[in-house]
Amino acid sequence: MARRRRQGLPSEIEALAQRLEMYRSSPQRQRRLPESLWTQAAQLARRYGVCQVQRALRLHYYDLKQRVDSLPAPIRKATLSVPQGPRPAFVELGVPASLVGSATTLEVEDRTGKKLTVRLAAEHRGELVALARAVWGCAP
Repeated sequence: MARRRRQGLPSEIEALAQRLEMYRSSPQRQRRLPESLWTQAAQLARRYGVCQVQRALRLHYYDLKQRVDSLPAPIRKATLSVPQGPRPAFVELGVPASLVGSATTLEVEDRTGKKLTVRLAAEHRGELVALARAVWGCAP
């Protein structure tokens, strides 16, 4: 018996569901599902979620989940990341000689996106470090 197509089901899942229906309705079918169909179902479950694939393909949830867990880990592309080491306690910023004695604007951003913009008159430049530490909650 053919099942109705469910709305919003990815085409890959729908194609495998049709293959499973053909297998299930075949008179020469084996008692166990072929390993190739289980592997395809597990790969789809990794991409779309075990529950959605299990329902669409009418498979046992825990058997499918176990096969997903036994799949080899996916190969991931290398990405750049911030080194995981001790954080610097102090970063020295050089001020060009042309700016000495004039007002200064400094913009600082951390990796979470918090920004700090400071506009200081020349005589208040020494308070910049204490202000930055207060904003980010660092110990003095």
